[in-house]
Amino acid sequence: MQASVQSVAALAGRRVDSENAEYQRFPESECVHVAKKLLNRFYKEKVKHLVCSAACGADILALEAAEKACIPTTIVLPFDHVLFRKLSVSDRPGDWGQRYDQLIKKALETGNLIELECDNDPSAFLIANKTIIKTAKSLKSLKKLAFVVWEGKSRGEGDYTADFLRLAKANGFEKKSVLTVRRST
Repeated sequence: MQASVQSVAALAGRRVDSENAEYQRFPESECVHVAKKLLNRFYKEKVKHLVCSAACGADILALEAAEKACIPTTIVLPFDHVLFRKLSVSDRPGDWGQRYDQLIKKALETGNLIELECDNDPSAFLIANKTIIKTAKSLKSLKKLAFVVWEGKSRGEGDYTADFLRLAKANGFEKKSVLTVRRST
């Protein structure tokens, strides 16, 4: 019997929509569904390590799914975790701040938190994407996966999820999409 191929997953995706979002990219009502899909996909793909950021929405759901599956994680933030919490976590509806605090505490305890020293500008998220890919690529595994948790399309310039996907493909990662909105049939 052939041994199963384990994989390393790099992940990026949408934050949950704000209360007054013009377009639905990740409705809060889909969080439970997306969390279940992530957990199932991590098992199916035999993920042995997850590398991602920790913004509200896709990142936190993925980190929690990895924790349930006993998958080690590395969290990459563009700046220190206190500023990141303010800018990318607690500004949306839900209990994201508390969940983030628990994940950061564990990452600090295990030494699996990378806090980049970027300025607070748009390039910080591009640098974080590059670091996520570089970190995942450095982990020993035969299979490198890029999980993209989104509605399925780029919103144009400044779309850091689409940027992550382009970067991951350029580095030989295999794309795995997890949709944040259900398609009507």
